[in-house]
Amino acid sequence: MIVTVRDPDILSNLDPQILTSYLQAKGWKKESQVDNKESVWIKTTDSGEEFDITLPLNPGIRSYALRMAEILAILEKVEVRSQLDILSDLITKIPNTEIQGLVIKLAERNHPGNVTIIGFVVGKPRQINLSLSESEYNQARTAYHQRLPVVCTGDLIKENDAFVLKKITSFALYNTLTERAAV
Repeated sequence: MIVTVRDPDILSNLDPQILTSYLQAKGWKKESQVDNKESVWIKTTDSGEEFDITLPLNPGIRSYALRMAEILAILEKVEVRSQLDILSDLITKIPNTEIQGLVIKLAERNHPGNVTIIGFVVGKPRQINLSLSESEYNQARTAYHQRLPVVCTGDLIKENDAFVLKKITSFALYNTLTERAAV
């Protein structure tokens, strides 16, 4: 199945510095750069086919998300990998996002409130660390022991190859019968 990523919220939050490091690591060569506006990258495949990417360096430009979608499409061709796989390597922050998952780990006594859930990030199951209030932690403990799903909202951030949900605005047991969060 071929998936094309078009979500402007996700695409507009891709960090050009992360993408620059990614391109360098994958063997792309920087051909030119126009001030702090954009850089042009080229790569020749083993079969001799040449590809180029124009990377915008300012996420504030209007066409940023569209340009990121174009870059993902080119990388998909060159790497023969899905856009979701590539995106999961590039994602560093998704603000105000909702995650549904299962609590897989409760904090030890010296870190009360910390839990780990397994949830889907850009189509892949990932471990996500959360720091919860006492009442939210009690809900997480219930979810853990009864194997109930949870739903939480906050800023998803990748730190040292691990996902953390920060600025949590909601955390609740997920009622699968009504498909609404239970209070």
